[in-house]
Amino acid sequence: METESPKAPSAVEKHFDYTIVGAGASGLWLAMAMQAEGLTAKKTIRIAERDPAKENDRTWCYWAPQSIGPEGTVSKSWNAIFNPKHHERRDPIAPYTYHHVRSADFYQAARNALKDSPNITWITDEVTNFREENGVVKVTGRSETWTTERIFVSALEAPDANQTARLDSFLGRSKNPGADRFMWQSFSGKRIKSEKPVFDPTAINMMKFDVPQEGHTRFIYVLPFSENEALVELTQFGKERLEGPSADEAIETYMQKQGSAYTVLEDEVAAIPMTARFDMLRSSLPADQKIVYIGTPAGAVKPTTGYAFKRMEAYARDLAKALKNEKPLPTMRRPWRFRLYDHLLLRILYEQPHRGKAIFERLFETQPTTRILKFLDEKTSISEEIAIFSRLPIGLFLGSLVKHLARR
Repeated sequence: METESPKAPSAVEKHFDYTIVGAGASGLWLAMAMQAEGLTAKKTIRIAERDPAKENDRTWCYWAPQSIGPEGTVSKSWNAIFNPKHHERRDPIAPYTYHHVRSADFYQAARNALKDSPNITWITDEVTNFREENGVVKVTGRSETWTTERIFVSALEAPDANQTARLDSFLGRSKNPGADRFMWQSFSGKRIKSEKPVFDPTAINMMKFDVPQEGHTRFIYVLPFSENEALVELTQFGKERLEGPSADEAIETYMQKQGSAYTVLEDEVAAIPMTARFDMLRSSLPADQKIVYIGTPAGAVKPTTGYAFKRMEAYARDLAKALKNEKPLPTMRRPWRFRLYDHLLLRILYEQPHRGKAIFERLFETQPTTRILKFLDEKTSISEEIAIFSRLPIGLFLGSLVKHLARR
């Protein structure tokens, strides 16, 4: 009797202790935190990334007393910020330093840090589905299928209804009013080489509002690397993404004011969601949680600023420690009052986008810059927050609060 030729072993037979989906910031931070806790010596880990040739696809910035991450990730640091209201005023930001990270540098440094961990395997594949099945998680990619004890998901290209419902359940979203209000922080910028020394490399321009607002909240953001080189971006808060021609015109106008011709070294275009959609409302997860979201889907991005890099690193450390000690898993849940503040500002920017300029200029006019940075880090006390809001257009925020409470 003729027997059927055996088929080649299927990738479904492969099994890993952990799978990390996405080798961006959150996935790499988690892998490095696992390594620091000794987990990579004991556990098999697969890192699935659909783009094997990640280059300098974005910029990350953060402020902190010390830099974070592997050596060589910070390309430039500053100790002062030009005040957004009074453009010629330099505000020192000690004890903070403002750091710039090129994503290409971070990706390379992280891979270098992980290269000596033999239990980590990398796969170029786009994960399209995953589900719990017979006590493990079955992971389906475009080219392979495998099983894993746990999966950490930072990126999923085309989530279906089941995956969306699972994410909602993970976040506890049913108790999150206003989560469907969605905006973009979009930016389009150029790394510029000027013919004349027109930049001050010792201070950044975080928000320079002297550009046409065009029904949005818009500002120029400048990171000067030297007297002749800087990243100049137009940033927009709005329901629509920023269009390239508008940004090009704003950057050209800015450089004309500097009085120098220039050449473009790199372009940078990206958009960050400004929404409470991904706010985590659960304070912890079971120690045996099989599917864990990280990064943007887990609430890493602060809705009103887009900052996430430092939050991702801190969460990765906490998560790896919990995994090592087999404890309940932490989440990225933020204190309730900071979630409320973001809700209120998001509503104002969503319903009255032209008011953003006045709010941010007033904030920097009336508060020490270090207090603002501390507030954006969600480290301020209630008394400091009262001092901040008492100097802002209180009617706008009270109106937003009334609407917020009415929807609960």
